[in-house]
Amino acid sequence: MLYRIINITLQVAFFGTAIGAIVSLLSVGFVYGVKFISGFRESYHSCFFELGSLCFSLAPLFFLLIAASIIIVVKRTLSITRYHGPADVILSAHSPSEQLDPKTGFLSTFAAFVSASGGASVGQYGPLVHLGGTIGNILNRILPGLLSKDVFIGCGVAAAISAGFNSPIGGIIFAHEAILRHFSFRAIAPIAVSSVTSATLTNYFFPSAILFQNTNSDISMFPSVTLSLFLGPVCAIIAVIFMRSLLSLQKNMNKISKNEITRIFFAALICGLIGGFIPEVLGLGGSTIEGILANSYTLHFIILILLLKLIVTVVCLSLGYFGGVFSPALVLGAAIGGIFTFGGNVFGLNMLGDSLILAGMAALSASVIGAPIASIVIIFELTHSYDLAFVSIICVAGSCLISSLIFGHSFFDKQLLNRHFKISRGRTEILLSERPITNLLGKNKFLSIESGASKEDFMKAFENCEFTEAYIVDNQNRLTGKTKVNDLLGNGKKAENTPYPLAINSSSTISEAIVKASNFVGESIPVIDNDKTLLGVVTEADLFSEYLEIQEAISKIEKD
Repeated sequence: MLYRIINITLQVAFFGTAIGAIVSLLSVGFVYGVKFISGFRESYHSCFFELGSLCFSLAPLFFLLIAASIIIVVKRTLSITRYHGPADVILSAHSPSEQLDPKTGFLSTFAAFVSASGGASVGQYGPLVHLGGTIGNILNRILPGLLSKDVFIGCGVAAAISAGFNSPIGGIIFAHEAILRHFSFRAIAPIAVSSVTSATLTNYFFPSAILFQNTNSDISMFPSVTLSLFLGPVCAIIAVIFMRSLLSLQKNMNKISKNEITRIFFAALICGLIGGFIPEVLGLGGSTIEGILANSYTLHFIILILLLKLIVTVVCLSLGYFGGVFSPALVLGAAIGGIFTFGGNVFGLNMLGDSLILAGMAALSASVIGAPIASIVIIFELTHSYDLAFVSIICVAGSCLISSLIFGHSFFDKQLLNRHFKISRGRTEILLSERPITNLLGKNKFLSIESGASKEDFMKAFENCEFTEAYIVDNQNRLTGKTKVNDLLGNGKKAENTPYPLAINSSSTISEAIVKASNFVGESIPVIDNDKTLLGVVTEADLFSEYLEIQEAISKIEKD
């Protein structure tokens, strides 16, 4: 017992520290690299011509075209069919058969780095989450059997969020809430070690102040909380518009052009023209948020930022650029909060400070990524203000409630649902959907009789076996009907005249079979191929046993 305790403790400490250190360095390199290149890019914002009070610059379009060219060359050269993001991390954490491909993972991160550096309206935290999950998955492959795959992935994700936001507690909660979707003693220790290690190394080698250290936390609680009650539903509506627009354009992007080169250059043109006039809507949006917090913009300009940021983000992420949705959601939330702050001041509700801006950021991002608790905690760690985090609670709760009713749990869940993975139903649904019904064939005997047999032949067959049902097949063993002994004893109907029975196709999964058998009453269910050839039968007991086996395995994962 003592040896087991020491062994587990050493594993947790070593692997948690290793993953935290690796992901911390990579995440910081990503963040600082984007920041450096973005600073270089923004220094070339020279005025090409003026339109009213606005000055147009060709620099955004130039850098967006360069980023688009790099992305296309890398994608074509290395044969990447689809970039991977947080949705793939969630699926891999829940499914033993779904692995995070290192090549696709690193190239997806590189594409996000190029997109963000070039000024595309994308986020950095989604790619960092995927990068952390990929590192965790790689270590799991190298050292299988020590910690489970989902824990390794959770460690990597927590480290990435911790380094990106300088939020170790937020990283721990995000990994459990958004990725693993459960809390357990088995997972909390290594994930906590990884997150704390990541934050410690980030602060040691790259010391920085609190991200939003200059926020105004001198607020009046009553008007702030009151307005946050109305802010939450508005954030939910904007989040739903954002997510639905993104999914819709991604689904219909071939209607714009079937050529991916044309699509990404079309995105560069649109975003370059808009960003040439209003550069605040491009890039990660950190400086834009700081401007809103510092009251540097007028109400009309904030409304313009809200509308254009939504448009350019949807265009960028749908037509070829790659990145996350978290950073754009923060900008959209800050803009809505800024609008509410202006409105509150007009009606004499003073001392709102930055409470509504931060609450809007937390609420809208929480609705998009499906992590309300983590969003609140991150706001607290970014501001070190309990009052500001407190105001965010009501706003986040209202936003997540409404967006979940209208849209669903999160943007990532909807992405997986579009790929036919019902992640919102939990691990049970995923594992059942990965087990083919053919795994159960051969367990049960059954009675089959060739069509054309007489009633006496049927009765004799029933007398010589323990079955009360018989399947009728033709001379090629194709299912044509089913009869029961009671039918023959009761009214003497011919077996050939019985209705075609409920059957399960051999390509079905256990999950699909359970749904199909939900209203079934009988001895067994036939399994057939596409030609209706009878391959075998399954019983309700077989399906129930599979369900219980998976439930027991999941219970061990989530409660140990």
